[in-house]
Order: sequence, then structure tokens, then C-alpha cells
Amino acid sequence: MDQSKFKETDTEEFYDAEDSLYRSFWDSEGSLHWGYFLDLAVTRVEDFIPACQRWNEQMLSKSRITASSRVLDVGCGNGNAAIWLAQKTGCEVVGIDLSQVRIDNAVAKAQKYPSLRLQFQKSSATDLPFETGTFTHVWSQATLYHVHQRELALREIHRVLQEGGIFLFDDLITPTKQISQQARKYVYDRLLFEPTYSHSGYIDILSQIGLMVLESKDLNEHLHKSYELLTLLAKPQYSDLSSAYEQMCKAISSGELGWSFFLGEKVSDRLSWIYETKDSENLQDKYDAWSHVYDSELEQSYRISPIQSARALAKVVPDKNASILDAGAGTGMVGEALAELGYTNITAIDLSEQMLDVARKKQVYKTLHQGNLEVPLNFCSSSSFDAIIAVGVFTFGHTSPEGLQNLDPLLKSSGYFVLTVRVDYYNDNKALGQVLKDLSWDLISQDEFTIFETEPMYAIVFQKK
Repeated sequence: MDQSKFKETDTEEFYDAEDSLYRSFWDSEGSLHWGYFLDLAVTRVEDFIPACQRWNEQMLSKSRITASSRVLDVGCGNGNAAIWLAQKTGCEVVGIDLSQVRIDNAVAKAQKYPSLRLQFQKSSATDLPFETGTFTHVWSQATLYHVHQRELALREIHRVLQEGGIFLFDDLITPTKQISQQARKYVYDRLLFEPTYSHSGYIDILSQIGLMVLESKDLNEHLHKSYELLTLLAKPQYSDLSSAYEQMCKAISSGELGWSFFLGEKVSDRLSWIYETKDSENLQDKYDAWSHVYDSELEQSYRISPIQSARALAKVVPDKNASILDAGAGTGMVGEALAELGYTNITAIDLSEQMLDVARKKQVYKTLHQGNLEVPLNFCSSSSFDAIIAVGVFTFGHTSPEGLQNLDPLLKSSGYFVLTVRVDYYNDNKALGQVLKDLSWDLISQDEFTIFETEPMYAIVFQKK
């Protein structure tokens, strides 16, 4: 991904030289990004700049930036977004850019706002001149596709963010690996960059380096509309550039170019992050974000839990065709363990659709359902299952013990429920104890094992009366 025939000096020279050109038709203030349109059928050129400002507002509304935030603006250009952020929120903003021309413009503009906390300096995103954990936020618009060592830049951004810090940015993406000669000429070579990540590829690399992607958005239609209007704006003075923009529209329509937004949070300790969750909506967002690297991160330290739980079920349910519900199935680790033991009739339910997408690809479930265990479940009729298994679902920051009461009607009389929980949660949670006491379940067995090297767990088997 980081192999490129272009160099940073190429990009620097390009933007040093082209600033006045873009000001003449794109934005006289020197902003250089795309618009977010309320009406994609609009064809008036005067709607372009308001749409660009609307995108600023959209990003800010999601950012969690406050007066106490310290924000790094990567690819700050002429400083417009940085100054606007400081004005709107009172935050401190440090802007970096490769172009000395644009940094000089940003510094000059900032002098008009002495009360704002602003700094601008020439710097590369691949070698940020800041200490680890310096910023609460990193903000970037229409920049990273120009960084030829993109993964290195992403790792640098991760480094300078403090724990729990937010990285929000938009960037051009490459939805397909097949790039035509026309797209190569009028998009990639003209703008001096190589094909970049796809939308899902961006999420994967961000997840791998420790940024949990809590939100992403496909903006392709808005990119197409932006270049449709830019074609008209450029045409009176720059017919060749206008023609190039027409080719960019074609590349967007053919899936050779796109535009996406991402918001990620720096999370080093994923388990603590998950356990501190306050509500089911937040939990769903977190598991959606974690789904891309969940299996690879927990393979060695956690896999024993679904395996031990499946074995506990196998001791009491010998029929391999028995109907089994995997409650809180996640990425399907329990389903895999059951399939290894020969079970063929497994249903999955989970809060996170993204986790279920991973589970679906494993082809161990007959059906999969997105659902919240904390509300009555209606995806099947009562008494549908010979056994239900819930591994790591009832714990801190997850499904409350009352969720067991929603699962109980789905279990056949004399059916088995395998509940795998942390030992401390089982022993100390009074609500769990009361729910188990109220349910008409008999305790059959209780096995202890360890995950994450030191975390004791119980795999408990109950039988419904």
C-alpha cells in the first residue's frame, strides 16, 4: 500500500504552485475540499461553497471537540478549517501541511485572530514533530490520499493521539482494484497519488493499528456532485481542468474513485473499553468497531472459553442435530466450537450486525439474527431450542441478568442452558443470583477454567424444569 512512484516533494511543489489557481474558481478563501449536499439533484454552482461548509459542520457535530480539546489538523492548507474550529469551539488547534506557501498563508490569516489558540508549521504526516499522546483529536480533510506512505502516517496519527482520543477524517478511496487508463491519467496521475484503500480496507487498517472505527460514511454521491459543479466552475477559465473533472465524475460513477468519512477512537485496552460501556447502543457501536480484528486479537487468549463452553454443552446434549441457540454469538467463535464437535443446527443472535457479518462467513449457523437480549425476543416461537448457550454475554457493561428471562421462553422444557461467566461476576452480582433463583432451572454442572492467563471463568450448565 505504501509503494508509490510519487514523492512528498512532488505533492509539495504541486500545492505550492497551484494555490492561486484553485482560489480563482474553487474557493477564494483557499479551502480545498468537497461538499455535502442536502439535495443531490441540485445543479447550481452557487450551492457548492455552502455544501463545503455544511461538511465542516457535519464533521464537527460528530467530533466531540470542546473548548478543552487540543486538535491536530493534518493537511491544514491555508488554515481555514483550523481557524473555524477554534472560533466555533474555543479549542486549541495545531495545523501542519507540506506546502510552505499554504502554511505562510495560514500564519498570516491567524494573526487576524490573536485571541484564538492557533499554531501552524510545515511538517509531514509521516514524521509528526510531537510527543506521544499530545492531542485529544486529529482532524483531516481531503489530505491523506496525498500521503504516499499512508500507513506510516496513520501510525503516526495514532501515536500522537492520547488514549481515548478521536481521529476523524475524510479521504478519497479506491473501491476497486481495477483502474482504467482514463482514471489513471485524469485522477491518480493528475493528482499525484496511487490507488488507496477501499472503504472496508480503511476500516481494517485503522482497526489493526488501534483505532476503533465507531462511524464511517460512504460519500461517493456527494463527491460526484462536487466534481459535477466544479466542472462548471472551472470551465470559463480552465477548460482542460474542467474536462479532467468530467473524467473524475466518470471514475466515480464506474467505482474507480470514491470518498469516505471515518471516525475512530484510540483504544489500547479493548476489554476495559468494552466493560465500561453504559448502554446497549454504545455497546453495539463498540462491537461493530471491534469486529474487524476481534478474532485475531483474541485467538490465543480467549478461544478456550467457547471451546470449554461447547464441551460442557456436548456432555448433556449428545444429539448432533439438536436445535441450539448461540445467544450473543459475536463473530461465531462458539458456533465454530460447536461445529467442530459435529453440531449442525445452530442459530445465532447478537446485538452487533458487524460481528454477525464475520460470523456469517464462517458458515456454521443455519440462521443469524440481529437482536437485543434485553428486550422480549420475537425472531422465533417459544420452546424452539433444545439448548441455549451464552458465553461472555452476561458480564460487566453487557447484557443485564434480566436478559436470561427473555431467553428462557425460547428453551424447551427439559432443555439445557449453558451460561459462561466471569467468576467474580457470578459470585458478586446479586441481580444475577436473584434471576437464577427465580427461573425454573436446575444446576447440573459448574466447571472452572481461565482466560487471558489470569481471569477465572465458570461454564455452568442448567436444565429447565
